Amino acid sequence: MSAIASHNRSSLRRRVSLDQDRWVSIRPIERTDASGLSGFYAGLSTESSRRRFLSYGRQVPMDLILTFAAGTGLVGILREAGPNDGAVVAHASVDADAAGSGEVAFAVADDLQGRGIGSALMRQVVELARARGVRRLTATLFADNAPMRGILRKAGCEIIADEIDAGTEEITLVVGATS
Repeated sequence: MSAIASHNRSSLRRRVSLDQDRWVSIRPIERTDASGLSGFYAGLSTESSRRRFLSYGRQVPMDLILTFAAGTGLVGILREAGPNDGAVVAHASVDADAAGSGEVAFAVADDLQGRGIGSALMRQVVELARARGVRRLTATLFADNAPMRGILRKAGCEIIADEIDAGTEEITLVVGATS
């Protein structure tokens, strides 16, 4: 790995404290995360799964899990003393195209929502997008998904489009270029 790639990987790490003895480590996704990612998505509530995939399906196909694990994205890994240490508790995917745009989507384990993990993921997604030359990110969400809308609006990026149609909202952010 080049020095630049190594630096970018380390700069894409973040730690979110949950309490004195537990935290979530956010880092770039790796192919070896597929099994943990599968378990993570299987454990989401029906509502969290609906919000992430814009559908009521709960079963995430393994080919999609493998695509996520081989793609561009981030995972949140739980760090604690106990049996859940090392569990995937959050995932963000960035599906970029050659034109410098990308689609972002993510989910956080139900019992950890509202603890700052989604906001930390979004900050890291913006850094990741910039490092990959992505200038615009679009997120599609249900119009009633106020937590996700809040995370996107507080991402520190200019919102250039925010459109609601048939119960879904599409928000496009300008993330800018790497300095």
